[in-house]
Amino acid sequence: MKISAFFNLIRWKNLILIALMQILIKLFFLTDFGFSTVLTNTFFYLLVVSTTFITASGYIINDIFDVKTDRINKPTKIIISTKISLQTAHKLYLFLTVFGVLIGAYISFKIEKPFYSTFFIAIALLLYLYSKSLKGKMLIGNIVVSILLAFSIVILFLFDFPLPLNSLQMDNYFTLKSILFIYALFAFLLNFTREIIKDIEDIKGDYKSGLKTFPIVLGRNIARNFASFINLTTLLFLLFCLINFTEINSIAFVYIVSFIFLPLLYLSYRLWNAKNKKDYTILSKIIKIVILLGVLSIPLISNHLHNVIN
Repeated sequence: MKISAFFNLIRWKNLILIALMQILIKLFFLTDFGFSTVLTNTFFYLLVVSTTFITASGYIINDIFDVKTDRINKPTKIIISTKISLQTAHKLYLFLTVFGVLIGAYISFKIEKPFYSTFFIAIALLLYLYSKSLKGKMLIGNIVVSILLAFSIVILFLFDFPLPLNSLQMDNYFTLKSILFIYALFAFLLNFTREIIKDIEDIKGDYKSGLKTFPIVLGRNIARNFASFINLTTLLFLLFCLINFTEINSIAFVYIVSFIFLPLLYLSYRLWNAKNKKDYTILSKIIKIVILLGVLSIPLISNHLHNVIN
């Protein structure tokens, strides 16, 4: 097995993005505001490892079930059965799933919230079900995988948000809680849009595999219009946040307008005029870049909040 093939199989770039997002939230929204959070640094980074392991296993099981479809949609990018055997892929999936769940359960028991271990089991199960059957059902799979991305933010609130606060800290607590909710909602909306776009991009292979995705059931044009509607909703929500949570002369405002709002506006234009598979591939990449730029906004938003609070 080639190491490069393994890293491509687990989508190492996506894993780094998720880990970076969790680490930046920890450093700039939790620790930087002086709260006494639940997790020690060791347990926090174990949580990041657990999240990335389970996510990586999800990518593997998805490719295992998608071998037939990928021969049509991505014939030059197939890894399983060409660079990594199906048997090895199953072993990697089991290893990452088991260790991801066990690490998550270990953290849950250590912070005296054993029920939280069920989150990791549920996520692993949902990723399996998504790959096996939910992905082929109209919108259900798109919503599930988008919720799971947003949950990688919510899980930090569940595991690591501040211990009991005094009255002076409550305002900061609700502010940070709102900010985390906003980031989670943006993650959901952006990924939901991308999932619809990917379904349009892969419509040929999905149709031959008997899947019932949105563009297959209702047509490519309706799916494109629906993706445009979700993107418009994201733009309007972003505009609302800009008006209510940032000052026009702040660096955070300039960054968000320049590197998130305008790219999403450009995405709307490209999406409206998309015609072929290549167009939708470009659109999918644009959204991934916007998600990365959104993650990189965390230090700026944190600094802006400090200025407002102080």
